[in-house]
Amino acid sequence: MNDSVRLNIESLTFPPETADVLKNIDLTVARGDFIAITGDAASGKSMLLHSITGAAVEFFNGELQGTVRVMGHDVADIPLTRMCDHVGYMMQEPQNQIVNITVADEVAFGVANMNLSLNEIKKRTSASLRFVGLDGFEGRSTDGLSGGQAQRAVLAGVLAMETPLLILDQPTAELDEKGKQELFARLKYLNKEKGVTVVMVMDRATDILAYSNRILIMGGGEIIEECSPDEYRKRLCAKSTPRLSPAKKPAGSTNIELRDVSFTYDDGFVGCENIDISINEGDFAGIVGINGSGKTTLIKLMEGLLKPESGSIEVFNTPLIKKNLSALRSRIGFLFQNPDLQIFATTVKDEVAFTLKMRKLPAEDIREKVQGILTEVGLASYADVHPQRLSRSQRQKLAVASILVGDPDIIIADEPTSGLDENQSILIMDLLADFHRKGKTVVLVTHDLPLARSYTTRIVAMHEHRVAVDIPTEETFSHGSALKRIGLDFQREELANDLG
Repeated sequence: MNDSVRLNIESLTFPPETADVLKNIDLTVARGDFIAITGDAASGKSMLLHSITGAAVEFFNGELQGTVRVMGHDVADIPLTRMCDHVGYMMQEPQNQIVNITVADEVAFGVANMNLSLNEIKKRTSASLRFVGLDGFEGRSTDGLSGGQAQRAVLAGVLAMETPLLILDQPTAELDEKGKQELFARLKYLNKEKGVTVVMVMDRATDILAYSNRILIMGGGEIIEECSPDEYRKRLCAKSTPRLSPAKKPAGSTNIELRDVSFTYDDGFVGCENIDISINEGDFAGIVGINGSGKTTLIKLMEGLLKPESGSIEVFNTPLIKKNLSALRSRIGFLFQNPDLQIFATTVKDEVAFTLKMRKLPAEDIREKVQGILTEVGLASYADVHPQRLSRSQRQKLAVASILVGDPDIIIADEPTSGLDENQSILIMDLLADFHRKGKTVVLVTHDLPLARSYTTRIVAMHEHRVAVDIPTEETFSHGSALKRIGLDFQREELANDLG
């Protein structure tokens, strides 16, 4: 048997809904394949992976017409708890896969359930952490990891089980460019040198073209096309997508000011150190830096989610202290890196309406505003759907909609395009740009350097938990040497983006 996966799916549905989530799937994955799966939001990419692991039926209670075979076995005959003998699976959101307090325990969790000796568990844990670049993180709290570090930790746990097949859903969504390339190189090694089969969902398949041998394009729950990496690259080079230029507005009064602010997590890891920064009315500030540089900690301090151990923070010229938090937060919209951390309602329309209901607006006004913003972000047809039935990109749009409907003065966005393809990223960024053009303030954390140049008016680069560079966006190339020294190369990223 030379096949790692054999899919023959007539349909996959989730009663009581009758619409096919997957249909007409006829796919063979040969051993040693490195396959990238791409396509629009809600095209069925993630559910295709769930079908391979067996979770679509066993965990999500789907009804599948057809057969799924993994490593020669019918998935229907493999208990979900034993799929780890055959498949290593990494979810789209690493936070949903982390179950332990420390990094070492997290990585060891899977292998500890494989009846291995203690020495073998320790050996695999250490080797996997070194492999993903987290050597020395064994004692770190998983709660204090950056998004990119959490993604590496989850991958280390998957790799430690040494399965012959890796199923990866957006494994680089929260990694900086350097981290992406390091991960791809490691996956290439496993694929070419160890014979591990890789099936990976990537909204931006351009990132993985140099490593994969097959590209699958999905749409409407089907595989609508298969092409080679070269064919896919030529197609992308033949088209380009325009982006909006940021509105140029003179800075107004200070909205957020941090003076000599430092913060250290409970496990002793420094989050931010001696931060001095002012965010002015009308700024569109891009906070950039490699994973673990302090970006997310900085914006959590700005919003009051973390309390500084030293220094002071003012928002709208008012000290950010406990008794002022509620009033100040009502004027700030905070978009988390993982939309699931802020979505809680049972329908899309109720999620968007929540802020307006808290403000006791008339019911008709609420309906009108909710319908308007859902139409604007392309979710009007999903108004009565449970948010967890949406794709990652759709949930991200829902989170943005729930913030925009409240008309805040500031939006602080932590990687709002994480896991989105280019068209979906542009939609989210255009919404933020429209908000900015109204004279409002945006603080954006992003790993996408071309995107930062296209939309922001100001670049704040973090390095080793401090503000290293703070310049107008148009000066990024003239400060290229200073940015390269801290791991950022806007010129190279812009060229790579232009080439597709």
